[in-house]
Amino acid sequence: MSEVISASQNDSYAKTVNTSARVLVLGAGVNHSGSSIASVGWTIELPRVVSVYNSHGSQVLYVGWGSDVSTSNGLPIPAGESRKFRLSYLDEMWAVASGAGTVALVTVVHGKGAVFSPEDLSPALWLDASDASTITESGGAVSTWADKSGNGYDVTQATAANKPTTGTRTLNGLNVVDFDDNDELVSSAAASVWNFLHQTESTIFVVMETDEDELAHQVIRTGAFASSSVGFTVRTNDVGASDDVLEHWVFRGVSSTYVVQNLSASGAFSDATPAILRIESDPQNGTAASRSALYVDSGAAIANNADTSTFSSSDASSTLALGSTSQGINGAIAEVIVVDGTLTADQISATETYLADKWGISI
Repeated sequence: MSEVISASQNDSYAKTVNTSARVLVLGAGVNHSGSSIASVGWTIELPRVVSVYNSHGSQVLYVGWGSDVSTSNGLPIPAGESRKFRLSYLDEMWAVASGAGTVALVTVVHGKGAVFSPEDLSPALWLDASDASTITESGGAVSTWADKSGNGYDVTQATAANKPTTGTRTLNGLNVVDFDDNDELVSSAAASVWNFLHQTESTIFVVMETDEDELAHQVIRTGAFASSSVGFTVRTNDVGASDDVLEHWVFRGVSSTYVVQNLSASGAFSDATPAILRIESDPQNGTAASRSALYVDSGAAIANNADTSTFSSSDASSTLALGSTSQGINGAIAEVIVVDGTLTADQISATETYLADKWGISI
C-alpha cells in the first residue's frame, strides 16, 4: 500500500527523500488508505499540475511514476532547481535522492491550468533525450531514439561507426545525444511522410550545442545536400571569414536552382553554447523572404532567402535524418519537435519557454 500524503487539494508541502523510493503525489481512482489524499477525477477537474523543487544544496532528486524509480531511470532535478509535471488520473509520482535528507518541496494544483507539453502541438515527430526510456543503446551507442509524438517515427542506426552516443554528456543536468561528424539517425518513416518539409508550411524546433567550428555540417534534413536532390536541410557552416552561420535550404531536384537558400550572417550562434533553433518554412509563398525564417533563442527572424523557384511535388529523395554520415553535426542534440503546419504566437512562446526552462537556456 502506498504511503498516504497529508495535503489538501491545492496545497504545498515538504517531503524528505532519501536513497529509497518515496511517494510524493498519489493518483486518484486507486483504493489508497487514509482520508487526506490529494486526488483528482470524480470532483476535481483535470489536469493536475505538480511542481517539485529540490531544496538541497548539492544532492540530486530523481522523479518517476512508480516505486521502481531510481537514480538511473528517474528524471533528475538538480539541487536548487524545480520541474513542473502534468499528472493524469491514475498517476503516482515517486522520488529517490542521490543522498539522504533531500527535501522536496511539492506543490499540487488541481484544475487550475495546464503544464505545456509538446504533445499539445500534435507534432509529426518529438525526440527527447532526457527521457531515457526512449533511447535504446549498447555501451552508450544509440541504435534507436524513439518518437514520443505517438506516430512511431523512431530514428535508428544499425551501423556501429555511425551511431551517436548517450550517457556521456548533459545539458542542465539532463541527458543529450552526442553526434560526431559522421553520426546519423534515420527515421523509420517513409520519405513521403516528410514531404511537407519541402512542399508546405512547417515548424521545427531543435535544441543543440555545437562543439567546434564546422564546415557545412547538417543538423536535420531529408535528401542529400545537393540541388539535384529533393528535400530540405538545416545546417551550420563556417566558411572563410564567415563563422557560425545557420542555413536553411530547400531543394527541388533541378541542378543549380533552389526553392530556399536562407543563410544567416556570421555569429548567428556560438560553439559550445546550447541554443534553441526554430525553423519556419513556407516553400510556396510568393514572397521570397517569407519562405523561410530562422530564429535562435527566440531572437529576431533571419529571413534572407531570395529564391523563388517552384517547389518539387516529388517525394523527398530520402527520409528524415539527424546528422549525416558525411558532414553531420559535431555536437549534442537534446530535443527535436517537428510540426506539420504553422503555430500561433502563443504556441511558439509556450514551446520555447518549455524548452528554455527544461534545458537551462536564456531566451
